[in-house]
Amino acid sequence: MSGSGDLGETYLPRMGRVRKSHPRVEAFGEVDELSSFIGYARSIVKDKDLDMVLKTVQDSLFHVGAYLATPSHSVEKIRRNNELIEEWVKRYSSSLPSLRRFIYPAGCVEASVLHICRSVARRAERAVVRVGDEEQLDEAVTRFLNRLSTLLFLMARELNRRANLPDEEWSSV
Repeated sequence: MSGSGDLGETYLPRMGRVRKSHPRVEAFGEVDELSSFIGYARSIVKDKDLDMVLKTVQDSLFHVGAYLATPSHSVEKIRRNNELIEEWVKRYSSSLPSLRRFIYPAGCVEASVLHICRSVARRAERAVVRVGDEEQLDEAVTRFLNRLSTLLFLMARELNRRANLPDEEWSSV
């Protein structure tokens, strides 16, 4: 017995059956992958304050995916969580030394996983921007993904700081 997805199609509310290569399907697939990596990070990050942030991020990612699948889905929760992200970015930035160079995405295991999450967030952002190139998207969605990658970068650095591991700077020489 074959399912309707076996032929490379899926259903999107208000759009009907579309190819699985449709930009919206690609975008919410990237967001789903990011949420899975965030879930993995939550399973290994033992700091309760960081877990709470990651749980809020996962919740927002579900809203982003719902909006991408159904554009009538409210983005109000994403807007509110954008404000939280800005607060967290300020908090973590204030506890970390300024960077003079690029740093390697490394350190303790938890930080390394957050660096992976950061790069997947950037990929998801690019996929969402491609959707926005073809049709109107609420800016709260792209703003969320852009600021999220900054937050994940800072959280990775914070985990390394807590583990007494300095940033490992890259030298172009």
